[in-house]
Amino acid sequence: MAAPDKLPGALPLGAQAMPAAMPTTIPPAVAQAAVRWLLDLEPGDSSTARRKRQQWQSWLDANPLHAQAWQRIAQVDGQLRGVPTAVAVQTLASPALSRRHAVRLAVMLGAGAGGLLALGQSPLGQQAWLSASADLATATGEQQRTVLADGTRLLLNTATAVDLRYSSSERLIVLRAGEIQIESAADPSPDPATGQARPLRVRSSQGLARAIGTRFTVRQYADDTLVQVQEGQVELQLRNDISQTLRLAAGEQGRIATQQLLREATAPAADLAWTQGMLVADDMRLGDFIAELARYRPGRLHCTPEAAALRVSGSYPLADTDKVLAALSRALPVRISSRTRWWVTVEIN
Repeated sequence: MAAPDKLPGALPLGAQAMPAAMPTTIPPAVAQAAVRWLLDLEPGDSSTARRKRQQWQSWLDANPLHAQAWQRIAQVDGQLRGVPTAVAVQTLASPALSRRHAVRLAVMLGAGAGGLLALGQSPLGQQAWLSASADLATATGEQQRTVLADGTRLLLNTATAVDLRYSSSERLIVLRAGEIQIESAADPSPDPATGQARPLRVRSSQGLARAIGTRFTVRQYADDTLVQVQEGQVELQLRNDISQTLRLAAGEQGRIATQQLLREATAPAADLAWTQGMLVADDMRLGDFIAELARYRPGRLHCTPEAAALRVSGSYPLADTDKVLAALSRALPVRISSRTRWWVTVEIN
């Protein structure tokens, strides 16, 4: 559905004048809240859409700074589409924002025309919403290491969002998007009711992975969840049928699908290269390689069907995708065509 020409609610896009007495700098928390609302609002007249607009209107009326942040969005007038969330928030919070600056920024980032509201219905918008609302999150191309309250070590891969649901009876990590590696720690705060250690679980869209003194990775795909075990054991469980379980040992991997648990071949060592900041290919189709590399690069990175059939081998640093692309152009008969830094095609030379 096309985005409406007005944002829903009492304030048409660009219609409200900014009060002169207001501060010129918007606190980042308010700017981020405005972005969240923009991504969460829905067009149409469904009960859910009406309820969200009522909640948005209440937020808007609660503080003059909220209206000012919304007016900044109106000034941008859709030109922030495709801009990473962190950049959008910085722009909204900037006291020097002007339409000319916003348009220049959008052109520089390869952003197209259209409303920010449409962004909320796109994969980029969904990722931005996850990043803004999750307990822990990484942007595209970013990795983050953290130690949780119980001593568990957590590594977030690119474009990953997790929530932490620790209670007196369980330690739950909710993987909302992306990929994580978990190195479990002994529970320092056993369940007071039973005296037993609280189970450490990772929940994905399809099911649960329970750690049994272990180190393992979990990746959320669109239709299933991949679990790879490096140390110890992990027990898989379907979300909609807890009677189905599958235990994996070190070196094994399995998938949690909607209706079944699948044990697969031994986990390839190259699949863990991302934990060391590398992408390793061993006679890999270039199309598959580029699809994996694209996870670490903002914007659109793809290759033509002719180039996709080529084979690639080697170890490549994920921290600099430009260098990886340059190395490919030297090793293979391909050229890198860039419309902008955010729109890159790999094609036969």
